[in-house]
Amino acid sequence: MSLTIPAARADADTAPGRDCSPALARRVRAAAREHGAAHALALLHAATLPGVLPAGPRGHVLVPEAVAAEVSRYDTPAGPRPRRPGTGEHLLARLPLPGGEALVALRVPGAGPGPDGGAWAHGLVALRLGLAERALREATDRLRDRTVQGTVMLHLPLVRALVADAACGLAEAGALTSAPAGDPGPAGLRRAHRALDESGRACLHLLGAAGFATGGTGDLVRASELLADTYAPPPPVPEGDRP
Repeated sequence: MSLTIPAARADADTAPGRDCSPALARRVRAAAREHGAAHALALLHAATLPGVLPAGPRGHVLVPEAVAAEVSRYDTPAGPRPRRPGTGEHLLARLPLPGGEALVALRVPGAGPGPDGGAWAHGLVALRLGLAERALREATDRLRDRTVQGTVMLHLPLVRALVADAACGLAEAGALTSAPAGDPGPAGLRRAHRALDESGRACLHLLGAAGFATGGTGDLVRASELLADTYAPPPPVPEGDRP
């Protein structure tokens, strides 16, 4: 698989944002909830790292197809670097989303979170919160219209327990990222991502076989988990394993 690397452009040097403000987090969360992953990622990218591919700790990238086609630099721990042929950038996969949009997964040797990547990392939790809210809404809407022996499925005890599990994951992630103490730090972000993973999986259980069909809520949940796999801060290296 290959991807055409765009030429460097002078207008790609817009100063990136260092902080994900509460107002931006609310906008990104609402965009994900109402319009889905690609729209919200494009919004977050434009507000935090315009012109730059945001990279995770292991050099992976997961962004909307249009973003990958437009930007001419990628982020590194030392700051953005130009995308050039021969640098080893590799297209790993194309991930279709509901509505005909798609994300692309890339591997860029030497890429990683840069000095201005904090806003992107924090904004991703808000984005995943919105996606989880959308997934839970779609799952409960589906169950509200289905019955088992005359009982609405949403009223069954086991189903209500799964809805509660999904809602608890949302509440935990929201609390971790909106605490008055400020920056949750890497540990708080990892915990928020884990809570959202659990919320999404509860939604898949609610959907049953429909959660594994392409073009629906299952695609949304899988995209959300892949964003966490790509960008969540890695766990600390145990002291005995350090070089």
